[in-house]
Amino acid sequence: EADPGKPGKHAGRTWLELGGFVTYSAVSYWIKYTKKGFIEDWQFKLNWHDQSRRFFTLQAWAFDSNNFKLNWTHALAGGIYYQFARGNGFSWPAASLFALGSSFFWEYVVEWKEVIAINDQIMTGLGGYATGEPWYQLGRFLNHQPTLALRALGFLNPILKANDWLDRHDPASRRYDQPGRHDLAFFAGARRLAAGPGREAQTGVYFGFRASLMGPPDYGAPGDIRGAVRDTYFSEISLDYAVRDGRADETNFTTKAVALGWFRQMIGPGGTGFSLTIGLGSSFQYFKKRPVAPYDADPVAVTPDDPGGNLDLSVPREFTDKLAALHIAGPVLDWTLFRRDFTLRATAEAYLDFALVNSLALNRYSELHDILGMKTTVLYYGYYYGFGGTAAGGFELDWHGLRVSARASFGAWGSADFRDRFQYEVTNNAHLSDTRFDYLFGAGLKIPGLPLKAFVRYEGLSRWGRIREVSVRGLEKRLFAGLEFFY
Repeated sequence: EADPGKPGKHAGRTWLELGGFVTYSAVSYWIKYTKKGFIEDWQFKLNWHDQSRRFFTLQAWAFDSNNFKLNWTHALAGGIYYQFARGNGFSWPAASLFALGSSFFWEYVVEWKEVIAINDQIMTGLGGYATGEPWYQLGRFLNHQPTLALRALGFLNPILKANDWLDRHDPASRRYDQPGRHDLAFFAGARRLAAGPGREAQTGVYFGFRASLMGPPDYGAPGDIRGAVRDTYFSEISLDYAVRDGRADETNFTTKAVALGWFRQMIGPGGTGFSLTIGLGSSFQYFKKRPVAPYDADPVAVTPDDPGGNLDLSVPREFTDKLAALHIAGPVLDWTLFRRDFTLRATAEAYLDFALVNSLALNRYSELHDILGMKTTVLYYGYYYGFGGTAAGGFELDWHGLRVSARASFGAWGSADFRDRFQYEVTNNAHLSDTRFDYLFGAGLKIPGLPLKAFVRYEGLSRWGRIREVSVRGLEKRLFAGLEFFY
């Protein structure tokens, strides 16, 4: 029997919304790609012989040859599929299965002429929770705030906003437990980038937003609480741009959601104590620097009949750094110490990754070697499909309007050296390896009487990459300063 205190599940509306979205996307796909698209992926006909190979064997499974921009956005597509179910009353596990099933339907049915892209299945299907759940949680939070301005921001999740409007006459839809802790902020300032010896430091504008929600309503409240947490209890989204000369210089986008945890909290009447959660998290990270080469800014088409034929390979490559990492799953620890005068929060997490990784060593390798015959996406777009892991940790200290924070993360990835879309053309199947070590220190001071903070942050990004005997290291340092509006 349904719980009268909770909104009901709208299965019919879920399928109707998905059907409309898939129909529109499929029509757009066929119109666009019949005229100009990835014809190199079209190798299957609509007959029993070809389709039985696609459906009942793994012969069609491969890492596709698409460009970086197209492939990383599959994580967002998974988030959209996820919203249709989650925004209609389904649990996060059910919405995750819905995203995975939608991804399979698209790959097998809509794109019946194409290979089954392994990378798309991972990014879309498994990325649904990592991108969709924080998006859903943020939308719910905004839709249930007391001010009109914040509720208007709920249109950041238009799918959920529309479904909430359809449910406006259901009293259960207005039930919402406010998170125990929230952090919603918009910020703007300046960024100073030092990219290493021999390179001139650059200054630009820096702006963005972040939102994090600590779900248990009892978080930080006096009492002795312990027990399992099944639903998502922590979610986070952040987006920031660095702009120079009127163009995006760097883009950072991250999401994170944590569920299936254990919660332990013991806080006395005076507000002194601790809170500890241990759960299973999933996260997504996107990073991209401004391209400098025309083929990196506007990727050229793959030509399987003449590999690299439309590339001038006599000139060394000039790819700039980029990364799209799906941190599929891993343990997340969140510990907070509460004292009368300060609060100290520490986090630690580790994940198994699938990532689209820019090969840091490729530019140098292309100065010394002919890169014809390397993996298709490496040859044309400078990135490879990699598996690996990421570990991260940090702390935040809040004391009388002052926040001091530090965070560090380390990721390492190695290339998938199999199932290239054009494996028969990969005559130089070199293994590629990359690492990324990112560390940040920051401080922010609240301006009395105003919802504003002045902040300053220092970030270091250390990169390493290898292809065969060629190894390259890089270090960039960034200084940020500005103002933050918070709620």
